[in-house]
Amino acid sequence: MYFLTALGCTIIAGVLWFIFKDRKALHLDILAITYGASTLMWLIDCIFSAINGEPFLSFDDPMDGWIALATVLAGVFFWLVVSFVMNNCKKEAK
Repeated sequence: MYFLTALGCTIIAGVLWFIFKDRKALHLDILAITYGASTLMWLIDCIFSAINGEPFLSFDDPMDGWIALATVLAGVFFWLVVSFVMNNCKKEAK
């Protein structure tokens, strides 16, 4: 479930990045890259689960919903912090 959530966030962030590519101050590229990296991480986790005989995708564990929510919130938090730092460093450099 967390893999599908991260994949959905990656797709949404990529579409937003494409739509708002002229607004560089939003740094949506950072958001898309962050969610892309988390999708890759969860994909590798799913592959190793399948190698160990477990199902590739599991919806049985109630903690999966919380892990998915934590993935979304951590990505947004990281994007906000990086965007804040990058936008404020540009102002000081001028």
